[in-house]
Amino acid sequence: MFALVTGSNGFVGPYLVEELRRRGHEVAELTAGVDVTDRAALDVEVKAFTDRLGADQAGGVFHLAALSHVGRSWSDPASVIQVNVGGTANLLGSLSGAGFKGRFLFVSSAEVYGNQPEVARISESVEPAPLSPYAASKLAAEEFVKQAWRAFGIDVVIARPFNHIGPGQSPDFLVSALARRIVVAERSGASSIEVGNLSAVRDFLDVRDVVRAYCELMERAPSGEIYNVASGRGVAVSDLLDQMLRLAGTELRAEVSESLVRKVEVPRLVGDVSKLEAATSFRPMLALESTLSAVLEHWRLRGDA
Repeated sequence: MFALVTGSNGFVGPYLVEELRRRGHEVAELTAGVDVTDRAALDVEVKAFTDRLGADQAGGVFHLAALSHVGRSWSDPASVIQVNVGGTANLLGSLSGAGFKGRFLFVSSAEVYGNQPEVARISESVEPAPLSPYAASKLAAEEFVKQAWRAFGIDVVIARPFNHIGPGQSPDFLVSALARRIVVAERSGASSIEVGNLSAVRDFLDVRDVVRAYCELMERAPSGEIYNVASGRGVAVSDLLDQMLRLAGTELRAEVSESLVRKVEVPRLVGDVSKLEAATSFRPMLALESTLSAVLEHWRLRGDA
């Protein structure tokens, strides 16, 4: 397969590119500086990609490019809509215009489900109820993806990843932020770290397992379907922090900072992954403990922590 990956310079992108190449696939990336909101530039990129597809060569597009910070989406919702919805529509339009008939995997988000208090593990059949501009943008983009399947004949699959974590993630996100604060406290001799809401329950999956799931969906999943990408296991943030402190070999007091507590917070977000498992050979390979250790080690090796 010859695959085009958008957002290849983000957190997940390099892991996906590495996994695709490990599987023997050729990978194309967008030229540096090309923005998915620029339709003319995308047309050029997509044409270069489709021109390289031979008559007997399968083509796949992994669309990762997005503005993905939930909290920050409240301060600039227009940009979130422009990139996440407009950028997706642009890319689909460019692919249609180039006559692309391969598979398009859209990376949405479990945030589209919103608050589902009566559901222990959320399946794909649960009605979405987005609670942030980011979540709303991902759900809207999903509709454009479905329309491209119906109208243009593009073979689409939608992935809804839950919390994915690993070395190299921005400290704007929970696990990386906690790891960085722990390392900073170790170096400074501080006795406490600032935290947000510790009662939230989330479903964590190593980014290396996440990209394996994306590849399995690209290679095996039926068309036009939506799939959760998750571990299926809920972990309270308080328990996650306790585990990270134990792995770090340190005792720090957690002090709740109002600046880190979101005004709108989903209390529990845990995925049902039975549909993914039934459609593919995917099973998580990396334990949460090993991932947390790797994230801590990543920050210990960085001089700017």
